[in-house]
Amino acid sequence: MRFLSVFTLSCSLVAVAGLCIRDSTTAITIDQLNKAIPVRASDSSCSSVSTPDECAPNSRAVKAINAAIAKYGVTQRGEIVALISLMAYESANWQYNVNHFPGRPGQGTRAMLMYNFIEQYAQSLYPSEATLAVGSSTEAQNNVRALVLNDNDSFGSAFWYLVNKASGYHAKADKLRSGNADDFKDYIVNGVGAGWDDTRHTIWETVNSAF
Repeated sequence: MRFLSVFTLSCSLVAVAGLCIRDSTTAITIDQLNKAIPVRASDSSCSSVSTPDECAPNSRAVKAINAAIAKYGVTQRGEIVALISLMAYESANWQYNVNHFPGRPGQGTRAMLMYNFIEQYAQSLYPSEATLAVGSSTEAQNNVRALVLNDNDSFGSAFWYLVNKASGYHAKADKLRSGNADDFKDYIVNGVGAGWDDTRHTIWETVNSAF
């Protein structure tokens, strides 16, 4: 079984069907992430993009993703694949850290959280700083966003959202099951409230294959 070298198998058994439906891990490897997001395999890959200051190669991303796995207790393979796929789509493979199209104030992180969630996320991590920064102006919203643009918080945003804002999809036997594309689509459309397109599916297939 190809996951045993990295993923510690911890499947639940469905009593009637006898099917293994879950497996889990405590970390991903750089080799896996390079297969999932090959365009960022090289540390120099960000030098040619239009936003090099926002871009992150996989060598940085893997550390932040593993920190988020540990911090938020998201260890199910299907959930990790889903969150990496979501972030890869929203950030154009780690190129963007803030919203550029159309350029919404306060929107950002690798998950491209809308400002209302950015504010809640920042408040949960940096309550004093966020309280001082909060305001209705574009500058204020961007200042709140800036609190969570570091690698750990930016890549951790998708994990925070799953656990705190879409908990009905976290650690559930019938949600975000390993290798289940329909579960991923359900999460994007109904858990996140975002649109679905073929590119999301293609990204998920690549990430799923890499892990």
